[in-house]
Amino acid sequence: MTRAVILSLAMLVSLPSAAVAQVYAGGSLTWTSGYDAGDLSAFETPNSSTGAPPLTLFTTSSKMGSAAGVEAQLGFYLSRRVSVEGHFRVSRPMLETRVDDDYENADPTTAEETVTSYLAGGTVLYHFGRSALVPFVSGGGGYLRELHADNAAVLTGAEIHAGGGLHYWLGKGRHRLGLRLDAQVSSRSKSIGFEDKRRVLPVVGAGLTYRF
Repeated sequence: MTRAVILSLAMLVSLPSAAVAQVYAGGSLTWTSGYDAGDLSAFETPNSSTGAPPLTLFTTSSKMGSAAGVEAQLGFYLSRRVSVEGHFRVSRPMLETRVDDDYENADPTTAEETVTSYLAGGTVLYHFGRSALVPFVSGGGGYLRELHADNAAVLTGAEIHAGGGLHYWLGKGRHRLGLRLDAQVSSRSKSIGFEDKRRVLPVVGAGLTYRF
């Protein structure tokens, strides 16, 4: 998907001047939902000769908080209704881990860690109508990279998304400023947590777009 975004940008540079006039760029504030990051218990393995079950030292439960972020978009129109764009999003959610059921009866504690999440990808949009208010549907994919443990640990994975939104264009003519609202579902092959599974997260965004 990263190669697809690079290829799209290269195509954009090579387009004739008439098509380049359909380039648009924008930026949005985003919100990404949190999720249950799973549970894990710490055991002490007993002497195998006794046949006793493992001793539970403590249990942990984790959750990833929702997070605000920023996103930049760069795209161009293939036709009046179809456009393609590359996007890059950054957010910093908080991972909370609660330690409980301590064998020595220590009080429960909660550890917090800030995760830095990067998402780069490409999206195809289909626009309805040609008035000031233009709804659209969208779908695409991307590359997810998350840093945690003081940036010492890295998780990477693939992402696909689908959703929709609308543009509200201010003024008339080719060169226009517009308001943009997005809502989509982001499905991620990997994400930080004790359970290695695909997670589906709602994402919403609001920002500005300028059509050159």
